[in-house]
Amino acid sequence: MKNQQIKGLNINVYTEELVNGLKIILIPFSDRNNYYIEYLTKYGEEITEFKSLSNNKRIKVPYGVAHFLEHKMFEQEDGMDPFSFYSKSGADANASTGYKTTSYTLEGVTAIEENLNYLLDCVNSPFFTDKNVEKEKGIIIEELNMYKDQPENKLYEANNKAVFFKHPFRRDVGGTPTSVRKITKETLYECYNTFYQPNNMILAIAGNFEINKVLKVIKSNEKLNAKKGKQEIKTYKIKEPIEVRKKETSLKIKNLILPKFVLTFKTKIELKNGLEKYKTALCTDILLYILFGMSSEFREKMLEKELYSLLYSSSVIVDDLFLIEFVAESKKPLEFRHEILEQLKNTKISKEDVERVKKVKISIEVMETDKPYRMLDMVMDQLTEYGEIIYNKMDIIRNITYEDIIAVRNKISFDNYSYTIGYPKK
Repeated sequence: MKNQQIKGLNINVYTEELVNGLKIILIPFSDRNNYYIEYLTKYGEEITEFKSLSNNKRIKVPYGVAHFLEHKMFEQEDGMDPFSFYSKSGADANASTGYKTTSYTLEGVTAIEENLNYLLDCVNSPFFTDKNVEKEKGIIIEELNMYKDQPENKLYEANNKAVFFKHPFRRDVGGTPTSVRKITKETLYECYNTFYQPNNMILAIAGNFEINKVLKVIKSNEKLNAKKGKQEIKTYKIKEPIEVRKKETSLKIKNLILPKFVLTFKTKIELKNGLEKYKTALCTDILLYILFGMSSEFREKMLEKELYSLLYSSSVIVDDLFLIEFVAESKKPLEFRHEILEQLKNTKISKEDVERVKKVKISIEVMETDKPYRMLDMVMDQLTEYGEIIYNKMDIIRNITYEDIIAVRNKISFDNYSYTIGYPKK
């Protein structure tokens, strides 16, 4: 097992890859009482076309299979309810599906070896029948309909369809009622056998535990070790146009108190590797913090003008697309949108601004790494987004320059944006 320290934070990260390809990440905290476990597969809603391992042909599956699989992993052939098993020791279990990954998580204080072993058993022994698949369809469709009634979901759904032409981000992670009805037992096994291979998965533990004991549990789990193959996974991505699909979208939404909008900038970007991607994301965070952070002059001015009651900004890199998104609530949404555009495009920033925010970022990193669950999230995000753990992140932050921030700002396509606004429906 390899041990490497995250530079400047005194956090030891132990890594090992099993013969079957499973990546193991262990981050011990001797001064904590609880532990956190995440078992992740690099399979989410964005993958619907891939090469079948059973017949070597290209196939396309209905939308929502990754989310459907997440639901079914909690149903075991022996009838035992995993949540009941974990609750015996006071542990909490959960799962989530995104566009790129599906995660199964555990949090507890005691019985880590028993809970870890049971988690490995559950995820590595699927139980799909025609009957239980049909039953699950109704549950998932009900869940999808419930989310559709939420005001924010309606707004985000409309925005994603305005930003993207073809990309999976256009659709809900859970699929649609129509696509869910098309999913069969055979579909689930096809996708499970392809993407729940150990070489496509990561198991990470952070908190209070003994390294040798959890390693023994992992290496002796029969259902995990029965998976010995390392079959190549071939997926097919849809080429997304650089332009936004629709410049402006307006809709009326029940239960909204004030007008709420999403403003998304879409830019094509070329990055050589994961580290370059990480640095770009970091520079964007610094830029947005300077311009729109809680202590920024912009927020003070907007509050004085009573132009907003809520404002979030974020960025994401999706394949070769660089997206910057603002979510805002305002009594005067068009005026506030204009202010955001002006701030992003024309407001000058200084070298002192950059150095100040770099110090803020470093202090946040130090505080966050004191929390085992945040360390777990950070490491998993880095592995799935950038392909590696960033051990020298503090040095990268310190070495970011004013010129780096300006270079990222200059890459933004300010005219290629989509504006989706929801007005209260009386």
